[in-house]
Amino acid sequence: MKAYVVAGALAAGLLAGCGGVEEDGLETEQPSLATREDRLICITQYIVVYYSDATYTTEVGVEHCWCGNTPTREGLRTSYRQVYSEESC
Repeated sequence: MKAYVVAGALAAGLLAGCGGVEEDGLETEQPSLATREDRLICITQYIVVYYSDATYTTEVGVEHCWCGNTPTREGLRTSYRQVYSEESC
C-alpha cells in the first residue's frame, strides 16, 4: 500500500513539475519546434563569404560568428562559399 502512495505522489510531482498538467487538470501547451526561437551562441569564431558562382569572384553574402555572440548574416547564402579564419573559442 505504501508503495502505491509513493508511486502516485511521484507521478503527480513529475507531471506538475515538468509542465505535463496544470493545476486545473489541463495539459500545458509546449512551444512548437517550428516556431521556437532559441538564441544561437557562437562556440567558434569564423567568417564565411558566399559567392554567386563557381568562379568565386562576385561576393553575394557574408556570415560572421564571434565567440559568445550570435551569428550575423548579410546578403545571400549559396553553395559557393569560402570559410576564413575559423578558430575555436
